Amino acid sequence: MAETNRSRGSRILVVDDELGIRQGVQRALRSEGHVVDTAEDLAGGRKLLQREQYDLVLLDVMMPDGSGIDLIEPAHERDPDTVCIIVTGYATVELAVSAVKRGAYDFISKPFTVEQLLVSVNQGLERRALTLESKRLASVEERAEQLFRDKEELERLDTVKSQLMLQVAHELRAPTAAVQSYVNLILAGYVAESELRPTLLRIQERLQQTLDLVADLLDLARLKQSRERINSEATAQPAAAVLREVVALLNPQSVHKEQKLSVDIRSDPVIAALPNHLRQIWMNLISNAIKYTPHGGLISVTLDEANGELGVPGPCLVGTVEDSGIGIAAHDLPSLFGEFFRTDEAKATGEVGTGLGLSIVKQIVDSYGGRIQVKSEPGEGTRFTFALPLNRREAAPHDQGEPPRPA
Repeated sequence: MAETNRSRGSRILVVDDELGIRQGVQRALRSEGHVVDTAEDLAGGRKLLQREQYDLVLLDVMMPDGSGIDLIEPAHERDPDTVCIIVTGYATVELAVSAVKRGAYDFISKPFTVEQLLVSVNQGLERRALTLESKRLASVEERAEQLFRDKEELERLDTVKSQLMLQVAHELRAPTAAVQSYVNLILAGYVAESELRPTLLRIQERLQQTLDLVADLLDLARLKQSRERINSEATAQPAAAVLREVVALLNPQSVHKEQKLSVDIRSDPVIAALPNHLRQIWMNLISNAIKYTPHGGLISVTLDEANGELGVPGPCLVGTVEDSGIGIAAHDLPSLFGEFFRTDEAKATGEVGTGLGLSIVKQIVDSYGGRIQVKSEPGEGTRFTFALPLNRREAAPHDQGEPPRPA
């Protein structure tokens, strides 16, 4: 077989207790341009294998301190592609089979000629070269596939960013254009004195809508970068106290709509979290329930602690917000946590919203390795349940795009 350049200059180890064999093999292989080390026993061979990495190892079977076959495993631990060739004067079929099973590449019987030695060594080195080249090509192919996947992901993110920018521009334009129209009417003298205050109140409402949108966008942007902050800045948050604070802030809205808002605190778990995150979850879920539940409706809020809730491992903080409001159609559930998404039924109520509240809730829940689930029927209300792990080391963050689980 023609010798390739890759097989020249290889590092080879010869382990044999016969001085003549060691010296003869060393001379023959060095004349071929190889670097050759020798050892007279297993102990010496093992030390060299620990110190150096060899392309090929020639091992005598019968050694004073054991069998050369026992060096195959240490050689492969150092380099799985090291070629091991067994050399023996006691060749048998059983020995050959045993050596191959242990990882030997070839078998040379003593006495052998230089030509026989070189054929076996060159074939072994050629096999190693082909194996390494195959691995290199596989690695290149895998890297190319990864680069292709990265390129696709970057393109997807760029598309998402462009769509988000367009959506943000659209959402900001509507209230801003309305304010501008009202101001132009006032400046042009088309607004009577009796209509001035109502017009200014409408301007104020539109400006507040714009500020709410900007605040939600800032919250969303911070949440996308919050996992590192959670790990470094989280402090113990008493869940019950946070819930009571939110209910106190939102209760006037519920009273105004003559709704019955009940709160059931069954447990008071303490969770390591950023101070505002629990507050944002409760605020968005409860305010949505108030907003989309008619006058005289029912809203029920529950705080509890459970184990393995919604598939989150270990002890969990479990919160539910249930209402008797307009409900959500089944075809809208997969989009419910998307940015700027509002159902047609929600828009029809006339209630103002940014469409970012539930997306913020989902981002927070995901950041803590939790889960959120929604069950709803049109006209029969909605129930949100979320679970946050109390031991975050047991939970891994979930995919941001995970759809809600419909009833």
